[in-house]
Amino acid sequence: MAKNTDISYRNQLLYSVFIRDYGKNGTFKDVEDDLDRIRSLGTDIIWFMPIHPIGKIGRKGSIGSPYAISDYRAVNPDFGTLEDFIRLTEEIHRRGMRCIIDVVYNHTSPDSVLSAEHPEWFYRDGNGKPKAKVAEWWDIVDLDYKNPGLWDYLVKTLCYWAQYVDGFRCDVASFIPLDFWKTARAAVEEVRPGAFWLAESVETGFIQRIRGNGEYCLSDSELSGWQRVLRPVLSRG
Repeated sequence: MAKNTDISYRNQLLYSVFIRDYGKNGTFKDVEDDLDRIRSLGTDIIWFMPIHPIGKIGRKGSIGSPYAISDYRAVNPDFGTLEDFIRLTEEIHRRGMRCIIDVVYNHTSPDSVLSAEHPEWFYRDGNGKPKAKVAEWWDIVDLDYKNPGLWDYLVKTLCYWAQYVDGFRCDVASFIPLDFWKTARAAVEEVRPGAFWLAESVETGFIQRIRGNGEYCLSDSELSGWQRVLRPVLSRG
């Protein structure tokens, strides 16, 4: 836990929601209609897995992975509208709960908004083609954090969502520069004081594999300096 993290978080209940499979329709409204039951479980914080649109190019299956995001600043229209999501957050807060959203900042879908508008912000192979550093994640392309413009865009995006949500669960946070997370956390604090941050780390063998390929990858101890660390995972399949 970071030094300024409220120690009471250790005793709070986190409830994860995968909207696509929630209720009868898989929408923000389905979750809203179920909030009283969720609260009755003793839930303190609702964690929404990615709420953003999914890319179409290179999809895994017919629907695609929610971690292959095409636009960080939009919501998946299958779930409802932005107004629907904002109302959902308001209803969560009205019941005394908080909510966080997944942020997937290591990569985007190949046909993302950023890929079209800022192709220079992407990691590339020896032939100059955008690629993923992990071969199993063939439905995405990695971002390149050597670009200051990328940092600015992503931090501003976090601050935008912090108007409505209380924090973020950071997907494969280990792959992203620690200084970026420190910068982002400081900026979000101005918008949402006391924001909740949750990092996904990776297991030791995976760290060794990535570092062995000459790529950047943080250890749990390095991550824990700025936020709480989620149980390590190897891949999303």
